[in-house]
Amino acid sequence: MSVCESTSPPYCRLSAYYFFSCAIYGAMLPYWVLWMRDQGYSTVQIGGVTSAQILMTVAGTYFFGYLSDKTGKPLMLVRTGVMIALAIFAAVFWVAENYLGVVMVLAGSSFFWQGINAQFEVITLRHLGRFKDNYSLVRLVGSVGFVLSVWATGHLLEIIDIGYLPVLLLGLMMLLLITAWINYGGHIQPGHDASLTIRGHLKQPVVLVTIAIFFLSNLSHGSYYGFFSLFLEERGYSQGQIGNLWSVAVVFELMMFAVMPMMLRYISYTRILMISLTLTVVRWAVMASEPSTWWALAFIQLLHGFTFSWVHSVGILMFKQLFPDALEGRGQALFAGGCAAAGQAVGIAGAGYLWNWGAGLTFAISAACALVALALTLLLTPLSPQPAKHSVPG
Repeated sequence: MSVCESTSPPYCRLSAYYFFSCAIYGAMLPYWVLWMRDQGYSTVQIGGVTSAQILMTVAGTYFFGYLSDKTGKPLMLVRTGVMIALAIFAAVFWVAENYLGVVMVLAGSSFFWQGINAQFEVITLRHLGRFKDNYSLVRLVGSVGFVLSVWATGHLLEIIDIGYLPVLLLGLMMLLLITAWINYGGHIQPGHDASLTIRGHLKQPVVLVTIAIFFLSNLSHGSYYGFFSLFLEERGYSQGQIGNLWSVAVVFELMMFAVMPMMLRYISYTRILMISLTLTVVRWAVMASEPSTWWALAFIQLLHGFTFSWVHSVGILMFKQLFPDALEGRGQALFAGGCAAAGQAVGIAGAGYLWNWGAGLTFAISAACALVALALTLLLTPLSPQPAKHSVPG
């Protein structure tokens, strides 16, 4: 049983953590490449840093998942992880001109900062309890943090030198640490059910199928995350137009997070997943036709709310269902690291090799991966239970 100090979920405290966690992503993902280029690093070296970050994120995610299940104290691990990540990242000021040093700093901080995020999902779900279907309402605040950070950082870097980017990121990490300390609860007694083992769970067909579905879904997004902006640039779109199209996706992402609790009152997890993956196939199939009109590209971006927001929300809840208390930490780690991070990493790497053969082929393969995920979802229909019906708190 979850041990939290309040029967009413602390939505504001939980949302604050997601806000600043995603704000760090918003300040780093679009602009860290520019910082490294300003330091004189090549594209190959930049790619090496990105790869190291992804690998260490996957490793850190499962490491903290294991510790969380063994100690029963995910919040203690979150606080510790963010503190260590902050200390490691601060070293970037001393190693900025040393490539190996930059790799070690980014990889090391990612191991702790990104690796611990799955355990805050555990804390959130334990607080929500019977209102777990309201998870998307908390998570959407993270998306708000991301888009505001992207916008604000971009405008700020028009005023100050790109060399100050690490200072901004360090400041956001400090704010994240504060939100980790103002949160509470989420712990359980370790060894809650000693009969449950991760190996035993991984032998269950429904678990293996679910892992494959979410891995393939994230893999199919790799070409989009890695090359959509390049796709637009190659077709003559300006930076402003590219930003507007990305904004369309984020706005609809927020809307779909917001309506998710209502949807879950009437539709099962697997049916929502089937709808989302069907639209994922449609999305990448349209991209495979290499559309050039604004309305077609806007339509593709509108679908992001289904292909990301709904899939992510349902994934968190399904892994919560498949991996009960004694395995919850490793279950969420498996979703965040093994399905999301690893799937996107493989997708981006594969799209990088395929891009020279054409955007059409690259996105066609993405559509095929999503189609396989959809086909696998049909196997879950008789296996996955309906979500509990409950009222949404006012």
